[in-house]
Amino acid sequence: MGYLNSTSMTDRQPPAQYSADDPVVAQYERWLYPAPANDLRDPAVAQYVQSYGTLEGIAPIYWPAGLNRDDLDVLVAGCGTMAAACYALLNPKCRVTGVDISQAALAHEQRLKAHHQLDNLTLLHCPIEQAGSLGKTFDFIACQGVLHHMPDPPAGLRALRDVLRTDGVIAIMLYAKYGRTGVYMLQDLFRTIGVEQTTEGVAVVRETLANLPSDHPVQIYMRHATDLSSDAGLVDTFLHRRDKCYSAADCISLVNDADLVFQGWDQNFFYYPEGVFQRAPALQQRIAPLPDEKIWEAMDLAFGAKGVHYFHACRRDRDASAYRIPWNSPRLLDCIPTGRAQLGQVRDPSGQTNWALAQPNLPPVLVDHPTAAMFSHFDGRRTLRECAAAAGIREHDEALVAIVDRCFKLVWRCGFATLQLL
Repeated sequence: MGYLNSTSMTDRQPPAQYSADDPVVAQYERWLYPAPANDLRDPAVAQYVQSYGTLEGIAPIYWPAGLNRDDLDVLVAGCGTMAAACYALLNPKCRVTGVDISQAALAHEQRLKAHHQLDNLTLLHCPIEQAGSLGKTFDFIACQGVLHHMPDPPAGLRALRDVLRTDGVIAIMLYAKYGRTGVYMLQDLFRTIGVEQTTEGVAVVRETLANLPSDHPVQIYMRHATDLSSDAGLVDTFLHRRDKCYSAADCISLVNDADLVFQGWDQNFFYYPEGVFQRAPALQQRIAPLPDEKIWEAMDLAFGAKGVHYFHACRRDRDASAYRIPWNSPRLLDCIPTGRAQLGQVRDPSGQTNWALAQPNLPPVLVDHPTAAMFSHFDGRRTLRECAAAAGIREHDEALVAIVDRCFKLVWRCGFATLQLL
């Protein structure tokens, strides 16, 4: 088979290993994804750009023990038309490298680099499996929406592991198995009736979506999807030729197969029962005591509507004390919490007032008075011990550890707080 034209985007050009007629290469050369934007400050793409966040903003989740510096080396593995430019724009002190198998996508991102004068951005035509040929290692690797389109996802993730520094983090997004059930039904439909990745094929997809029954399994997915307004988004979702989905358990297996450690979910709310199933105490009581991996598996099955999984992984030789919360330990008391929710009061049907925590687009979660009182002091400066004292909790030693552990675990499992490890 012939190989991709290796026209260099920079002086250093690693070899590509995908043939020019590979279905994924062919798709992304024609259907640029995500739909290109000419200015990352355009309000029309502001939500997309901001979804990447600054590394300073996500550091409390990925590096809870703190970052030693803010000029990180970043790899965006499968950068498409914009992702690497977004990271470079939002993190001007970082050195960002974007790699992709689509020459057309990289050419557009090169124009964004010039438009925004992103001197901290390097773009390379390189498959993820060849990441080692870049000749450098990275503090942070973003691989979101890419591995599930590869012929061998574990091999791709192992290649990223090999260029990850000891204290580094890989941020991953994979398609979720259960929330995309309707998507795969339609993919099978379009293959069955011979719909191709053409303008006519996209028209068939649009017509089909507009005439589906209101209770078709894809409808929930479509209400939350953000990329179905463009032709490229429709092709990527419904006409893709290589597309693997993952359960929560599959995500763990993929990380293990790549000889990495699963560090955590980006948004805990959907992976623990305290928030989603607070009104189903019998179910919650069955799920909550399970080991974490079984909790995640149960929640994936019980919730069932997640279209994607966002999570992060690290190397096995990373010091676990730099990212694992010391539950039920005196060390917990000296860690510093930061609140990520609004504390307020709600009335139940009987008219009784209860304390509750809430984030936008999530249902409020009822909390008891000690938890609410402690949370009100989560300011990113005081330790959990100090927050407990400010809340009037005067217990000592093991009793204090037990109370703080219970209160903070509820808040953390709902994704309503982060913790700085000391």
